[in-house]
Amino acid sequence: MNQIESEGAAEVFSDEGFRIDMNPVAAKDDARQDVCVCVLNTCAVTTKAEQKARRTIRLLLKKFPNAILIVTGCYAQLSAKEISEIDERICVLPGLAKSALCGVPRKIKSALESRPGALDASDVLESDFDFESPRKSQVALAPFDLLPKTFFSHSRASLKIQDGCDNNCSYCAIHLARGKSVSLDAALALERILDLEREGHNEVVLTGVNVAQYSSVFGRKSLDIAGLLELILSRTKKIALRFSSIYPETASERFCDLIKDERVMPHFHLSVQSGSDAILKRMNRRYARQDVIEACRRLREAKERPFLACDIIAGFPGETEKDFSDTMDMLESCGFTNVHAFAFSPRRGTDAFYFTPKIPERIKDERVKILNEFSSAQKIRYIESFVGNVRHAIAESVHNSQTSCGAIPAGKKIMRALTDNFIHAEILLDEKRAAPKDGERVRVKILGAQKEKIVAGQEWEAFGELQ
Repeated sequence: MNQIESEGAAEVFSDEGFRIDMNPVAAKDDARQDVCVCVLNTCAVTTKAEQKARRTIRLLLKKFPNAILIVTGCYAQLSAKEISEIDERICVLPGLAKSALCGVPRKIKSALESRPGALDASDVLESDFDFESPRKSQVALAPFDLLPKTFFSHSRASLKIQDGCDNNCSYCAIHLARGKSVSLDAALALERILDLEREGHNEVVLTGVNVAQYSSVFGRKSLDIAGLLELILSRTKKIALRFSSIYPETASERFCDLIKDERVMPHFHLSVQSGSDAILKRMNRRYARQDVIEACRRLREAKERPFLACDIIAGFPGETEKDFSDTMDMLESCGFTNVHAFAFSPRRGTDAFYFTPKIPERIKDERVKILNEFSSAQKIRYIESFVGNVRHAIAESVHNSQTSCGAIPAGKKIMRALTDNFIHAEILLDEKRAAPKDGERVRVKILGAQKEKIVAGQEWEAFGELQ
């Protein structure tokens, strides 16, 4: 979600003639005097995410001494005062008003033309800009205005089809930060995907906070997420579709019948959080462990050997050893390929902030470690089951980095590609063969798992060769 919105922000600046840089900033980098504005799109899903945002804010202020810093996103929605007090060069744009970024480049350009030199925060937004309206209504201001048509730092296109959430999960601050569920009009979604197909994109990732709550009308017909998927498949010809994440309830019989189409990629990330019915109830989730198991069963029946991933929170208040054992048992039963595990982080403003008994940090860390070890073993097993197989993939980049498939001969490079079933593969390029372009569809033979990288939590987890 944040990635595609950041791409949208980059596009509106680029359209006004600004030079865009989306590369990470490191402490070792030299300070730059030529940067006039930085935009930081923040997360607030955990305390660590907020801590990382604060570190990044201070780093940007140090490395770009002449720049104003626009801080937006979920952390900016929940803690605007705290952020603004860090430095006077900061302009806080609450996440629910993030679409106001669309008008910022022209204002900054005008300010620079009339008054050359360093900007200040007052150059970003009108002093009477209404922040209170979206906050009071808990509905994002023009939530789909930052939909990019070009992608500066991603090889695959994405489309935000839904935002916000009407659930009230006891641990989650995101429904507070992003507001009520809103959906992209189905006709606009279809038009955008048709544009991407015509422009030569081979894949589009459909994303949202909770796509299970997607709701729109096309013609006179009401559409849920399955209805939107059916519409897209019926009106497009070649472009592949992938979901960034789904809830267990998304995987209905109808949805799973539709995903049998070969253009829907065999990769599904489920928002699960726990395998204990007692903990799911305390979390105020709207499903039970058996629903997760049934969802995975239907997904496996629809797609051959899909990559199934999930999120799991370790150490939720009151989580007993039995509860954690139930979670591990569910993960085994479902055969998840990858687990995004993180320790429970109390979020102010949520019910679970006050829940007891608290789980000691030591036990949280132990459980996260067990989940990560399970995940690594599952991913290695999954990749090794495809050794010798040829998969469709999207070329991501070419670089000179080291890979555990062996030393790179002088003059050769490594290409990266993402397979249809979400295996991140590194390929040693034959110097006689032209490197594929980013976003190009290729065929990759899987040769093995990069076990060291998987255990270390690194993204590029397999090695292969082009076919």
